[in-house]
Amino acid sequence: LNRIIIMVESIPRGRPLVHANQEQQKAKLLFAAQELLVEKSYRSITIRELAEGANVNSAMIRYYFGNKEGLFVALLDEMSEQFFTSLGQIHNTKNPLRSIIEVLIKRFSVNKGFARLVYDELKASESQLSQAFIERFPKRMATILPQLIMDNTAIRDKKRANYAAFSLMMLIITPFTAEPVRKIAWGISDDEIQSPVWADHIYSLFMLGCDKDKI
Repeated sequence: LNRIIIMVESIPRGRPLVHANQEQQKAKLLFAAQELLVEKSYRSITIRELAEGANVNSAMIRYYFGNKEGLFVALLDEMSEQFFTSLGQIHNTKNPLRSIIEVLIKRFSVNKGFARLVYDELKASESQLSQAFIERFPKRMATILPQLIMDNTAIRDKKRANYAAFSLMMLIITPFTAEPVRKIAWGISDDEIQSPVWADHIYSLFMLGCDKDKI
């Protein structure tokens, strides 16, 4: 996360420190959580691995976040704040829909562990983490994207705009959540889906479907 700055110097293990160092320890734990998600699933990550990755005592996870799930909810908060802040100027761009596609692709490309978290946790719909994700990302996108579609396509009906918004999100997200299938079966590399050509492909497909207000 760009918002999480990891200090170089080592922090002593043990009891909670003064406020500045506490914030530093929390940032290190969030960073460790993000890095571990790239390598393995949320459910297979252990408290010990998180503590070792952050170079802090494992008791600090409970002290700052309550438990492992609380730590990852805090990570979702960081990601959500950063992502929706980056969307702030979308309406002022020349092509808002093309821009939001680029922003979303970049977000999933930079935070590969995020796609893994989405895939793993949405299957466990009753978990705190799953509910936290839905509140912080899909529900917030659902307040933005349908209106953006109505403002920039031929669609005027709110329900159709909602359908279109959901379809667009699936076009963007699926190549990341289905990474093995994409690479093995279709031979589409990470570099390809991170390129402007891929963003153009998604945009063209979407606009073709919206062209005459037919979903």
